[in-house]
Amino acid sequence: MQSVVKAFGLLKLFTGKNPEWTFNQLLQEKKFPKSTLSNMLRTLEFCGVLEKEKTSQLYRLGLDVLEMSYSVRKALPIIEYAMKFLDDVQQKTGGIAYFTIPKDGRVLYLDASYPANKNVTYSITGKTLDMHCTGVGKAMMSKMSDEQIRGIVAERGMKRYTPRTITDFDALMEEIEETRARGYALDFGEESQGVKCVAVPVASGRMLLGAISISGSIIGLKEEQYEEYAEMLFEIANILADKADMFPRQFLCGV
Repeated sequence: MQSVVKAFGLLKLFTGKNPEWTFNQLLQEKKFPKSTLSNMLRTLEFCGVLEKEKTSQLYRLGLDVLEMSYSVRKALPIIEYAMKFLDDVQQKTGGIAYFTIPKDGRVLYLDASYPANKNVTYSITGKTLDMHCTGVGKAMMSKMSDEQIRGIVAERGMKRYTPRTITDFDALMEEIEETRARGYALDFGEESQGVKCVAVPVASGRMLLGAISISGSIIGLKEEQYEEYAEMLFEIANILADKADMFPRQFLCGV
């Protein structure tokens, strides 16, 4: 059991920001004995979940992981179901529509609908971001208790991504209270500069299922559109709330 846990922890080091690692980097990061790490890497290579580039000797996730990710997506029918509605909202607004769920105190992106004229070079599926700096994250937090939010911040911190990122807990809670009052969250370039976002939570009873959003440029998304966009998202959120059994593990709301 411990070996499996260690191997999984090793695999989780390979992220979008750090997709490749040398042996020495992994050794420094995990503090395993050299022989243990070497054996583990060889086993993971043999299983196809890791591969080593011959020239650079860099380790990266193997193609078997990509194949498994397709299987994960097919096992979540809520994605295809939700994206039919979000595609429609995207076409009506011209923005980017996101579908997310909570995972381990962060936002996990399941899918997104982009404008036809936007050059997108990668799929956002599987990307994770902190909650305090995203509209969808703050929308989810609005359904949590103050204690639950405090626990997430204690574990994850409040990293600054842009000059607009909220990094003070009291300021975050003030923002969450405003979100609870109006029913939807706003993001003013707090994770990505120049991007504005309107987001609403998806909840069923006391179960937090996820959050959906529409984002656009700071210039393109006008203040007078907030309510209109939020209403579009509320309609979809209510539809998705009736499909709670199609969502993955559900988070118990605290509010």
